[in-house]
Amino acid sequence: DRGEAAQAARAFGSIIDLYPARADLRRFAAGRLERLGEAGIGLAVDSYRVAVAQRPDHPAGHHQLALALLAQGRPAAAFRALEQALKTSFRDRYPEVRRVLAETLGLVGAAWARRDPTYRAVIVARLQRHGQTLPITPSLRFVLSWETDVSDVDFHVRDRAGDHASYSQPALASGGRLYADVTEGYGPECFAISGTPKGYPYRLEVNYYRRGPMGYGMGKVDVIQHDGRGNVKHEVRPYVVRKDGETVSLGTLDKPL
Repeated sequence: DRGEAAQAARAFGSIIDLYPARADLRRFAAGRLERLGEAGIGLAVDSYRVAVAQRPDHPAGHHQLALALLAQGRPAAAFRALEQALKTSFRDRYPEVRRVLAETLGLVGAAWARRDPTYRAVIVARLQRHGQTLPITPSLRFVLSWETDVSDVDFHVRDRAGDHASYSQPALASGGRLYADVTEGYGPECFAISGTPKGYPYRLEVNYYRRGPMGYGMGKVDVIQHDGRGNVKHEVRPYVVRKDGETVSLGTLDKPL
């Protein structure tokens, strides 16, 4: 709040210094560092990269690394990070995770093609290997992750009409659907709107449906917006939920990023 981004980066970086072997705390700290922009993005990328090496079986870590690389202005590296993730074997506890990763791969590919059009044909060919095409329509995605095992954090999205999407009613009448409902820890889960969003403002909430044995649910929601022309914008909304049944508001998204 005081605008001291460098000091904030040191504070969040100290979590990494204290727990260098904890992939979950590395990701937790990195999510906060991302929000600091230039002051924190380099350390965030490094921490995510180490976390992926420590726990390659956690798909959310691969996804977070790719988004941080994209925020750093490195879409080609972000694309490679997601390709590597799609080569990784994940347990059945992460339903539809390959869809989450592959669709984000398409968005990163669109950003890369816009940045360097000479690679467009290469990007299209590499996307085809994963059943994806270069996206040319607008989209809005909210991707939920958290840092506790054997736990269930649920995502809730409400549109301007008050319509409510959650695990029990995954679609909004105004457009968009929740998928990849993870009930055993970490995520990612995704709410995706294909086409121009029509439900602004969107109200975002997380609920600790089942806390499990590991304590506080420390996580974030990544807001990912694509204009259909390769402009991909990304915003991080962190949260902490503490007890069973607790609901935390992540505010509203009133308009495009």
